[in-house]
Amino acid sequence: MLGTVPSIPILTYHGIHVDGDDYAANDHIGLQRDLTLLHELGWQVIALETLIQALLKGGWADLPTRSVVLTLDDGSWFDWYDLPHPVHGMQRSMVNILRDFQQQYGSDAQPRLQATSFVIGSASAREALDQSCLIGRDWWGDDWRNQAHSEGLLQIGNHSWDHRHAALPPGLRYESADKDDRCIEYGSFAQLSDKQECDWQIRQTQIYLHEILGTAPSPVFAYPYGQVPEIVAAEYLPRYGPGMGLLAAVTTAADVVTPDSNRWRLPRYVFRRDWHSPDGLAELLAGKV
Repeated sequence: MLGTVPSIPILTYHGIHVDGDDYAANDHIGLQRDLTLLHELGWQVIALETLIQALLKGGWADLPTRSVVLTLDDGSWFDWYDLPHPVHGMQRSMVNILRDFQQQYGSDAQPRLQATSFVIGSASAREALDQSCLIGRDWWGDDWRNQAHSEGLLQIGNHSWDHRHAALPPGLRYESADKDDRCIEYGSFAQLSDKQECDWQIRQTQIYLHEILGTAPSPVFAYPYGQVPEIVAAEYLPRYGPGMGLLAAVTTAADVVTPDSNRWRLPRYVFRRDWHSPDGLAELLAGKV
């Protein structure tokens, strides 16, 4: 159903968050059950890029009245491959959860079904994070990203070069000796302070994504940790983003996107932070149309 769309929620999941065998502790189970709930409640999943293009045009009269967007953060193998978790068993990948929904309900149930996977660029950073944040089985490679982006159920987007992740060893921070003096604030993306740092984290990742995808990545940047440096949102992205193919950026502020939203500070709801059950998601969505 088309009509006036007052607001659009963006829902965010993390494929690496596998901490149990039930909804409240496993983002894979959460996505699977949430897709069914969204379908039952009459919500239509649309592509993030569709939302951005509608926002740039100044309205979204052609979108379904109950539109929702799906995003995934960090871009590990859990987004693409079914993986044998050593404690919680085989985990269905995020893309296969989308495929399972299509198989069960048919492609007409969610004709625009898509999620955007925001990925980390640096191979050495991902290797280090695989050891410190996963279980050291090389589950953070980029071999799947070209196929995923080409097939279309997952689009690939920029989540920075190394996330400025606190778990990175000092030797990998910026991967460059002449920048080691800027590493004291790792664990916070909010500390970016000049164009050189912005280029390292954002432009470098855009170049990398163009190279491995063979085409343009998602036109949206996802702030690591959801943190928004003022230099990025107010200066760097408005000035340099369009030239890199970036038209908007998403945070993790818990709110809906409206026609008046600042496109460089778009909000998102995060699974397990903003809702913990299907009833919680239903309550969160209530009144959004």
